[in-house]
Amino acid sequence: LNAHDSNTSNTREAIAIPNKGKRIRVLRIRAIQEGADGRHLYEVYFGTGSAITTNPGKAVDILDIPNLGEASTRTFLREEGPRGLRDELLSGRWAGTPPTTVHKIMVEYTEES
Repeated sequence: LNAHDSNTSNTREAIAIPNKGKRIRVLRIRAIQEGADGRHLYEVYFGTGSAITTNPGKAVDILDIPNLGEASTRTFLREEGPRGLRDELLSGRWAGTPPTTVHKIMVEYTEES
């Protein structure tokens, strides 16, 4: 489990970085809005592209976070979730208007050889 405080811009941020030589396998990602800030969309994808549309084949999900609420991907079984390449990080980015408050991003994942 990796708990991450989101940024408040449209700039890509690393939300999980694998250990050297490993791959990330996503189990579930959850975003929590603790302070009223409106509805926001959060893109989650593998790699260092500037947005999820840079390489759609690396997309994991777009979380639709309601005002004062939370959203999550579905929960994947251990060996069935989206998997990145060796040494490939998991990125997140706010789509559209970014929030003005920090959101909690919780990434549940395993690492594979």
